Amino acid sequence: MLYLIFPGIYLFTWLGYLMHESWHRYVPTVNNKFFYNAFALMILSDPQVYFIVHSTHHVYIHTNQDAEFHPIGEIKSHVLRVIYNWLEVLFGVAFLVGLASITLPHDVRFAKKYRFWKFPISVGVWVVYIGGIGYLSHLVFGVTLSQTLLAYALTYWLGSFLLHQSQLIEHGNLIIDGPIQQRNFGTRNLKPAGLAEKIFLFLTHNDSREHILHHTMTTIHSRPFPGKFTLQKNAVMITLWDYLKILSRMLLGKVDHQIIR
Repeated sequence: MLYLIFPGIYLFTWLGYLMHESWHRYVPTVNNKFFYNAFALMILSDPQVYFIVHSTHHVYIHTNQDAEFHPIGEIKSHVLRVIYNWLEVLFGVAFLVGLASITLPHDVRFAKKYRFWKFPISVGVWVVYIGGIGYLSHLVFGVTLSQTLLAYALTYWLGSFLLHQSQLIEHGNLIIDGPIQQRNFGTRNLKPAGLAEKIFLFLTHNDSREHILHHTMTTIHSRPFPGKFTLQKNAVMITLWDYLKILSRMLLGKVDHQIIR
């Protein structure tokens, strides 16, 4: 179980963030398109989905038009919102990407960008990648099929879960009516206040530590260098205890709705 957490989950979240950094082309001297596709496929994601929706996260941050965080838009029914939020929290990024894969072809904003023929190619790559590593594990270490499947299931579930917890710390359950500058300032940041926060930030590569910088200084690769750039005075800083309060409201279907004029 320890190996699932480290290096398992640590590597999973790392691949997720490397995919994100490749989308933004933060390292211009490498083939970002190749690495983006490779990292996406390694975490069993259809590369075209995130590639299409991530721009909406920056343009429509903290609104229901953000197709990355709200792939089916606003959920007006309280009961359905509670069910949806529980599924999102439990299954993490995998839940949102799965929904986006279903909604994108039918969304007028993205229908022309989505290509149905790319999905079976992704599935084929997943089978070769997962099957290849599983077979090598059997040959080298004598791992059984059931052990391989269990290890994969736990690693990808825990990785998807933890990766999305970091995202929820930053943006979860928050809807803001206002100009984009003010919506960007609503981004939360996790203070490295205690041991739990430090361990969480280590496992998630400091993504939520100064995440507001990513939305106010998008072209600057700030995440790997915490403390190098000065945070805005009004940056929202929270602890994991504060996040648990946010999470409890989310699981009860209570949206944190702010109106800024």
